[in-house]
Amino acid sequence: MKVLPALIVFALWLDGWFYPLLLLPLLYVLFVERRDLRSIGFTTEKLGSSVSLGLAAFAIDLLVYLPVFFYYLSTLQRMNMGDWYPLFTDVIWYPLYEEITYRGFFLGHFTSPDDSPFSGKALMVNLIQAVLFLSIHHKHVTTGHPLLLIPVFLLGFLNGLAFLRTRNVIGCVLSHSLLNGGALLLTQIFV
Repeated sequence: MKVLPALIVFALWLDGWFYPLLLLPLLYVLFVERRDLRSIGFTTEKLGSSVSLGLAAFAIDLLVYLPVFFYYLSTLQRMNMGDWYPLFTDVIWYPLYEEITYRGFFLGHFTSPDDSPFSGKALMVNLIQAVLFLSIHHKHVTTGHPLLLIPVFLLGFLNGLAFLRTRNVIGCVLSHSLLNGGALLLTQIFV
């Protein structure tokens, strides 16, 4: 039954600011499906591969992000270093929330562990989750930085491939945290 997982993803897609909502997919897996959290990527299996693929995704995405960053350099705002909230949300919260939601839970429920990352079904589901991930970053359009959606989509897609290959979400969280942290650092250095 895929209706409940779809509704959970929809609820998470609607509101990423309500922190306790992240418990929804975890509690669903534990108490409704009666499975452990390995099914959504919380495992030490293939941890090395997951971290390696996460670092590769970060490196590739950073290469795409840098020209976009420098293109928008004059319109970006520097973060007040006395304000730790953006550091918490961008480097810790959003990587956890979004990777658990889109890579771990979504891909974990709508693909099979036997699917190759490049099989037709897995590729289509990965594209769908990457587009959902992209859609929650609409602020880049409203703030006048629509080209930032390119590295956002790429991050979602590459982390999806990494998850599908390893069924481990740790490398995805690492990749996402490094990219967001790198973006904050670049803003502090150049803006």
